[in-house]
Amino acid sequence: MGLLTPIYVLAALTIVGPVIFHLIRRQPQGQMQFSSLMFLSPSPPQLTRRSRLDNLLLLLLRALAIVLITLAFARPYLRQQSLLGGALSGRNIVILLDTSASMQRADVWQAAQQELTDLLDSLGSGDHVALYTVDRQLSTIVPLDNEEVIDSAATQQTVRAAIGELKPTWYRTELAQGLKAVADTVSAATISGRIDPAAESRIVLISDLHVGSELEPLQGYPWPESIGLDVRRILPQTPGNARPSLIFAQEGDAQKGNEESGNGYRVRIENNEDSARQAFQLAWGDSNGPIAAQSTTVQVPAGQVRVIPVAPRPSGSDRIVLMGDAWQADNEVYVADVVSTWERIAFVGPRPSRPEEDLSYFLKQAPLSTQITRREVSVIEPHELPGTAGNSEVQAIVLEPMAELGAHAEALRAFADQGGVVIVCLARPSGDANLQRGLLEQLWDIEGVRVTEAETEDFALLSSIDFRHPVFAPFADPRFNDFSKIRFWSHRRVELPEDDSLRVVASFDDETPMLVQQSVGQGSIWMLASGWQPEGSGLGLSSKFVPILFGMLDPTGRSRQMQLTYEVGEEIDVHEFSDLKILDMSGIEALHSPIEAGRVRLMKPGLYWLESDDLRRQIAIQVPASESQLRSLDVDVLEQYGVALGKVVSDAERREATRQLQVEELESRQRLWQWAIVAGIVVLAVETLWAGYLARKNARGLLATS
Repeated sequence: MGLLTPIYVLAALTIVGPVIFHLIRRQPQGQMQFSSLMFLSPSPPQLTRRSRLDNLLLLLLRALAIVLITLAFARPYLRQQSLLGGALSGRNIVILLDTSASMQRADVWQAAQQELTDLLDSLGSGDHVALYTVDRQLSTIVPLDNEEVIDSAATQQTVRAAIGELKPTWYRTELAQGLKAVADTVSAATISGRIDPAAESRIVLISDLHVGSELEPLQGYPWPESIGLDVRRILPQTPGNARPSLIFAQEGDAQKGNEESGNGYRVRIENNEDSARQAFQLAWGDSNGPIAAQSTTVQVPAGQVRVIPVAPRPSGSDRIVLMGDAWQADNEVYVADVVSTWERIAFVGPRPSRPEEDLSYFLKQAPLSTQITRREVSVIEPHELPGTAGNSEVQAIVLEPMAELGAHAEALRAFADQGGVVIVCLARPSGDANLQRGLLEQLWDIEGVRVTEAETEDFALLSSIDFRHPVFAPFADPRFNDFSKIRFWSHRRVELPEDDSLRVVASFDDETPMLVQQSVGQGSIWMLASGWQPEGSGLGLSSKFVPILFGMLDPTGRSRQMQLTYEVGEEIDVHEFSDLKILDMSGIEALHSPIEAGRVRLMKPGLYWLESDDLRRQIAIQVPASESQLRSLDVDVLEQYGVALGKVVSDAERREATRQLQVEELESRQRLWQWAIVAGIVVLAVETLWAGYLARKNARGLLATS
């Protein structure tokens, strides 16, 4: 026999009560009342050595009634091994292990491996296990529908064998993408019948689950209701983290790589909100560690940011090191040596009396340089054009029509054919109607161009813009494509012949071209029908002026895309390298992803050299910034995105729960508690009758003696 709720058996101890009451309520028979004692209060009955039990049958009846009622509440049942036995059904357990850069913390990774091992230890032999890892993308370690391993126990052994081979990467966390991919895999396998549709399916996520885990893409994703997510969050022993990042206080110093200027570099230090530390040391360092003599004490309270100037860069140093943090792996900021290329932009045109009406004035003020490419604007005379066009450092020639330029049209066109950029700006009305027309026809090598002065009552606006063109592609977003604030007070009306080589990129509201491009060999010849000086338009004072100039100077955008600092896993444009070699600082070829479409990804932080036969460039690879935002998220955040949470219970707990259900079913069939209740009622009835009989008998005895 078994008991469904054995805790109620403790109530049987109340049978002690009737025994005590029988002992303390025993009174001598044949009592006599004395008048001298009538004013004294009676003493309560007490237990003594001479106390003994009377009416044992009555006592036994009362105790039996208590036992029967207690037994009814304990819900007894008769064991039947045929009903309580049977094997458990198998489950589909898909483990998703976070292997992103934040898991590089030693205590976190060890705890994650232990959690994975404990999970496998808790599963039953019939549970089918699969293992996936996620960082910036999902990786399959042991697939869910592995055709080579069908036996469930074998899948568990395969996963155990894979644990020792797994290591965290330096990539960022794309947790939402991994969860969606795994959920879709389980759903597809269930629908196709590759796994048992009737079996319980669970996804177990083992992750540190921090604020940089990129969970937002789960918004709107229809999570399958039949798949529960069990989140095993791994917390570090020491919470919090601080991260340094490099910023340039003076762009000119950064572009030149001026190592002598202490103001050339500044470090932004961000301390997480849950950080227990706020005192740090900042110093330059190299591969051997920080240079202690250069260290600076920094106080950054939790949840705050400080920008700290860095001491002048010592010779041989290649990184800035933050010391005193809970996690040191993201505390090195690698500083690449800048190898800048110089390019000249030559301007030829008339010299207005006021500098602000000079087109070259705005060119010189515009920040056209990048970290890789330094651009310098120089003003030349028309007779210097042939020598300037043959100079390899000259990237672009900007000119305003002058009578002397017609003789150099062939040189300008040859310059464009070799990859140069020629920009013709019709900034002012011309007294000679044929001057502007003739120059354009010579440069474009076409006939039939007409140039006249446009008649506008107030101002003209741009009404037709090709946002697919590289010049205006940065403004394609609706937030930036408003050009209504750029007004053109005067412009030239240019009529173009039918020619496939001319591409109108932008037009005025009178449907005449504002910006026209002709591709010539490897370069381009551009025409603007208005100037950017305030007398002609508001273009030069607009924030869109520099991006438009960049688009004309470098339509491919390659020089703007070149940069010195990347994150691990970020695409690096290597189009310019013909036979690329990627070397680390030790001269050893670095691990990288396959080169696809002229792009490559590096897998570890550090300094690297990109080399080819005629080109060499150093880049710095940093730990992804999102992997330093290590404040832990609550598991309830996943429920807010519609994810169904479900705990994966151990095999022992599952067996106990199954046994309990079977016992409840067996007890509900037998219903022995009802018979115990009936028996208890019968015993109470007998006890009542017997107690009444004894009371009447005692009463008659007292009357007879009196």
